[in-house]
Amino acid sequence: MAPPSHSSEARRVVVVGGGLAGMAAAVALQSAGVVVTLIEARRNLGGRAGSFVDPQSGEILDNCQHVLLGCCTNLVDFYRRIGAEKKIRWENQIHFMNARGECFSLSAVSALPAPLHLGPAMAGFGLLTIPERLAVSRAMLVMLRLGRSGREKLADVPFGQWLDRYRQPEAAMVNLYDPIVVSGLNERTSDASAAYAIKIFQEALLFNRGGYALGLPACPLGELYESIPDTDMRLGVRAAGLRFDGDCVRGVLIGDGEMQADAVVLATNHHSIDKWVPENLLARDERFAHLEKLESVPILGAHLWFDRPVMKRSHAALVSGPLQWLFRKDETGKAVHGVISAAREWVGVAREECLAQFECQIRQTLPAAREAKLERGVIVVEKRATFSPRPGVDRWRPAQGAAEGGIGNLFLAGDYTRTGWPATMEGAVRGGYLAADAVLRFFGIQRASFLAADLATEWVARQFR
Repeated sequence: MAPPSHSSEARRVVVVGGGLAGMAAAVALQSAGVVVTLIEARRNLGGRAGSFVDPQSGEILDNCQHVLLGCCTNLVDFYRRIGAEKKIRWENQIHFMNARGECFSLSAVSALPAPLHLGPAMAGFGLLTIPERLAVSRAMLVMLRLGRSGREKLADVPFGQWLDRYRQPEAAMVNLYDPIVVSGLNERTSDASAAYAIKIFQEALLFNRGGYALGLPACPLGELYESIPDTDMRLGVRAAGLRFDGDCVRGVLIGDGEMQADAVVLATNHHSIDKWVPENLLARDERFAHLEKLESVPILGAHLWFDRPVMKRSHAALVSGPLQWLFRKDETGKAVHGVISAAREWVGVAREECLAQFECQIRQTLPAAREAKLERGVIVVEKRATFSPRPGVDRWRPAQGAAEGGIGNLFLAGDYTRTGWPATMEGAVRGGYLAADAVLRFFGIQRASFLAADLATEWVARQFR
């Protein structure tokens, strides 16, 4: 189809879905002068990275704890655009805790360039023996030498196979690789694509000292989106479908009415695409050909309240499960939030059984919890939290814009699209920005990409190429 004229009246875009990808696309397009309306069926923004009201207590709870790293340049850019950057608390330590409650921290030396900034911490990382630390250091050196182009050649290789190739000990898997990879990719370390696993270590730990910083929201996730610049937001409005005219989208159906649009950004779950697009158009647009090959992986979040303070630190990576990470959720440390990524075996487990196991683990791990009583708990299982970043997955991920013969004015935004990142908050924002880029190209508007640049590789790290 021919794109509309360049008049501002013609550039009208409807974004369906108010998760991170939809918000990022809407904010980016509005900054370029496009008239944007965002439709979200829920009454709050954020999607999987949002909050809800606990019906029992009235508290605002997050669906699941989300964190960001300094290497998440587009997520940081999005927070800046919406005025939420001051609501992120940055820390320079990552705490690991074993089953006996002993804490081992990785702290960066900010005065040293990467990868030297983590050298002192790794040298004294007591969760690993000296031979194990040496083995990990050798693997990190290989990752450095690979660079970004070298890791892409490993897209079809399981990370477990790569670790075996470089003789990584089992203790390193349990005490270092699993806490980082499983939480970062929402997949078992052995099964994840080596390209994405190595990406985590390169971007967060090895290339730039700023990539290591850990960002924790200082408020419920939903509050981060309260300050979005003036955008036409239709919350609590359910889109019933899309109206097509031939191979073009002409509007979004809402109740008995319709919102006309020159372009539509579909920022919904990819599992529901077939509900939006007629079968004949699905068959003609190559973006929809392989979506069923994206495997969904669940995440479990556990909100737990104890009768006394149990946790002093802001967070801990628990190297002995079932909970993999634990976060303090109030100033006193009575409220904590536990996370299990790649939580396939927890789908369908009774709430009471979950709480019993989590209470037992916390009592064993945190000395202050030994005599504490669990007063109540809320379990949230997101069954379709992310797609699995298994080897070769990128060949099934769709582009944001259509190729020739596809639906030219329908754009896809989401962490499942072809972003170059796994299904993270950073990946979702990148998906939204790339969709906005594609919309502007369709409109014939020339401008630089909305994507923020990756952190630069520092000079010491470059010497290992």
